[in-house]
Amino acid sequence: MKRIIPIALVFLLAVAMAFGCSGKAAAPENGVYYSSQAKADYAYDEPEAPMEMADTAYGYEGNTAAAPASNPSTALSNRKIIRNADMSVETLVFDTFVEQLTGSVEGFGGYIESSSVGTRSYRSDHPLRYARYTVRIPADRLDEFLNTVSGLGNVTSVSTGLRDVTTSYVDSEKHLEALRTEQTALLEILSKATTVEDIITVQDRLTYVSYEIESYEAILRTYDDQIALSSVSLSVNEVERETPVVEETFGEEVSRRFRESLEDVGDGLKNFAAWFLGNAPEIIVVLVIIGIQVLIVILIVKGIKRRVRKNREKKNAEKQS
Repeated sequence: MKRIIPIALVFLLAVAMAFGCSGKAAAPENGVYYSSQAKADYAYDEPEAPMEMADTAYGYEGNTAAAPASNPSTALSNRKIIRNADMSVETLVFDTFVEQLTGSVEGFGGYIESSSVGTRSYRSDHPLRYARYTVRIPADRLDEFLNTVSGLGNVTSVSTGLRDVTTSYVDSEKHLEALRTEQTALLEILSKATTVEDIITVQDRLTYVSYEIESYEAILRTYDDQIALSSVSLSVNEVERETPVVEETFGEEVSRRFRESLEDVGDGLKNFAAWFLGNAPEIIVVLVIIGIQVLIVILIVKGIKRRVRKNREKKNAEKQS
């Protein structure tokens, strides 16, 4: 038995190394510790198929070629594809848009992973706000969701992209299968071990293999989550006027700019009137004080002039006498 166990361990170790399962633990990624080999496989970024992007400057048109879930094709139906999107939207009614967006996300079976809201400008009589959302949506409904959001506001830019992780996914599955086979063999050896030295040796290797199994299982779970749920980075900006999304003629541009100038003048007058009426008591007090001071100065000046005139008349009278 003393000879059999070391030989078996050497054999299992050689098989594990052949599958690339050796290596120390690496830094955590997304809260999960991966082995060095597992992390290397997980970080594999080179896609088997070229990245397909769908960019639409204004508005959204679904990219059927890059949507294997909602539009399966022979080439992509059996592959592991991660789809993500970026979108920028303008809205005149911020609160209404946010409420409708939240309802749409829930209606599509997704959720808001993160969000932030802030103030962008104080140009008008009320602060303009912005929001940044990271939304997770079922991959097979991504295009439908983007079209729905396009109807809620003025889309200024949108892009979608896919990443083919089939090779990395399959490699991780193979490593996991090999590790589980090794784990089964180690358990069998452990059950037959008779010396303390052999038991400790087998248990050390079994602990390491169990750790590797957990690492690869975490990798596959992460891939499954990213494949099943697309990530949408959504930027929302509250505006006073929406950006034109179609090319304008010269006349249309002149008309729009003239109309916007009139609106700016009207907003300026309205803001001035609101400021003036809101501060009217203080303004009246300041004007009264200034008026009193001006009146005092005028009276002093008139008194000085009167005195100078009398002195001049007195001197003239003395000369004549």
